[in-house]
Amino acid sequence: MIISNYIYKFFKKIFLFSLFCVASVNAQQLQRIGFVDIEYVLEKIPSYAEAQKKLNNETTTWKTNLDKMYLKLDTMQKEFLNEKPLLTEDLIKERETEIKAYENEITKAENTYFGVEGKLFELRKQLVTPYQDLVYNAVQTIAKLRKYDMIFEKSSSIVMLYTNNNYDISELVLRYIQKSEKEIEQEEAAIKREEARIAREKRIQDQRKKREEALKKREEERKKR
Repeated sequence: MIISNYIYKFFKKIFLFSLFCVASVNAQQLQRIGFVDIEYVLEKIPSYAEAQKKLNNETTTWKTNLDKMYLKLDTMQKEFLNEKPLLTEDLIKERETEIKAYENEITKAENTYFGVEGKLFELRKQLVTPYQDLVYNAVQTIAKLRKYDMIFEKSSSIVMLYTNNNYDISELVLRYIQKSEKEIEQEEAAIKREEARIAREKRIQDQRKKREEALKKREEERKKR
């Protein structure tokens, strides 16, 4: 499950980082908490399974190529050891140089395939990032629409010794992902309207507070006269 392991690491960082940024939390109120099984959601997306299969196939091909190279290197080394007693000093150095050059070739191939920014990294980013964005955006939207204070990722580093399935929003996230673009736009528009309403109410409260403070200040000044 190559992609899944990458997803785990990605969402472990993302969800822990945004744990307290999902919604504003009032300490005097009960917090609304949920959790989502990212792997379960992804496995229910047909195109994700296809992407995972493609990545696994490519990875298998690269590993096979490297196995062949290592097998050739092993043969070169064994042949050299067997023939070394019969070789001149110049030939020994030549064979050692040849083996070293091939070892460097293998290292270069490994970096090309599995290096920090190698083919696996690029293909994984190409195939996985759209699904990361899809699931993460769905969770963010659901959190805002349904007023969640915290949403955990089930497979994160947070140890969940017990989970009540009533808090599992995995199916909810999956249903959101499967919605049409129009439905998603409508829900996102609802979020914007709600955010605008909250901002408007805050402005009104701030203005009211300023007026009350101004009145209080004038009253105090009047009493001092």
